Amino acid sequence: MTAVATTVMVIGRVTADADQPTLAESLRAIASSQGLYVMSGASRLVSGVTLLAAAWYLARTWIIQERLGTPLVPALFALSGVFTAASGALAIALANLASDVARSGTRSPRWGLAEGISDLRWLTGKVGFVLAGVALIVAARYQWKVGGPLRYVAPVSAVIGIAMQFIWVNSATSVHRVVGAAFFVWLLAIGTMLVTGRTEKLFARLGGRQPGT
Repeated sequence: MTAVATTVMVIGRVTADADQPTLAESLRAIASSQGLYVMSGASRLVSGVTLLAAAWYLARTWIIQERLGTPLVPALFALSGVFTAASGALAIALANLASDVARSGTRSPRWGLAEGISDLRWLTGKVGFVLAGVALIVAARYQWKVGGPLRYVAPVSAVIGIAMQFIWVNSATSVHRVVGAAFFVWLLAIGTMLVTGRTEKLFARLGGRQPGT
């Protein structure tokens, strides 16, 4: 669900073409494609909430319950979800201001408010992404330790997690797109393993007891 919501968010944001060099240009773009930008913000908010739910789900898996993993990973994902949801809510708030502020520019009495919301949206979005990357880096060690299919996932988790830390480098735009796509695939892969019980079967092969028994 997080992966799907993230995809909708990216499509809406790219289609709205809101990432402009200046805030004034961004606000004009948002105002002209307000519906798409609101859809993007709402999807980001949903992706944050579903990531929170995923963190709760992950904390209840046998990997964490049997101390083969660390509760730090779901905690980091939960924090990432909070910041991501906040970024989505701020994007919706910015869209509601865009039309009025874009007409008057810096002369608008609400220009300072729009500027503050824009900065907070940018910061919370970046922090959410970075925290998710740190979660992947920490998870990689435990995925390797558990073995089985997760051992193949571990190096990928580490590489994606490290690459996600470069979100602060504005010049690495092309890298951000690749890393974002890789994180999307990672979410799908891990989510599928959890939903289909793939990790539970691995646990059974390792000789462990089923969670809750």
